[in-house]
Amino acid sequence: MSLARKEQRISVDEYFDLQRRTDKRYDFWDGKLIELEATTKIHNRIKRNLIRKLDVPGLSEKGCELFDENVMTQLKNRRKYVYPDIVVSCNPDDDDPLIVKYPCIIIEVLSDGTEQYDRTEKFFKYQRILSVEQCVFISQKIMAVESFIRSTEDQWLFKALEKPDDRLVFPKLGISIGLEAIYQGIALPAEEQ
Repeated sequence: MSLARKEQRISVDEYFDLQRRTDKRYDFWDGKLIELEATTKIHNRIKRNLIRKLDVPGLSEKGCELFDENVMTQLKNRRKYVYPDIVVSCNPDDDDPLIVKYPCIIIEVLSDGTEQYDRTEKFFKYQRILSVEQCVFISQKIMAVESFIRSTEDQWLFKALEKPDDRLVFPKLGISIGLEAIYQGIALPAEEQ
């Protein structure tokens, strides 16, 4: 997914009105719009593979719900709204029909256009949300997954995964997924050469 920044500033209410009137998706960053452009087939396959493995029977019994990139997530004080590729909430107070306010897991599939934004500005804000327990970044260029799990309020444990039999663990959900399942059916560009 790539992005284009629009320098005009608008209010939160104008942002919500715009999102209701258009099929385009925009992140909202302190009054600035960041247009999210179309994703690739590889991006969508990775996301679909993950959703299949995460959206298991028993997820709702744990009080958790999974959403994809079409549901926005509030980052802070109605000043920042973003569209993570996958977000999980396990908070019973997360009852807004349009917005995830208490995410516990955030997953981003990285692309050329958004990687820097996802890894810097967004990740910095994700870390400041106390409900967030895990952030995951997934490459669509090579088999590579990075998982950050909160250990204390301001410390995170990092794990890099790059082999097909490496497992991405989601402690909150009691689920682990092998990289071969995440990248199933995908010929990565680096492998095609």
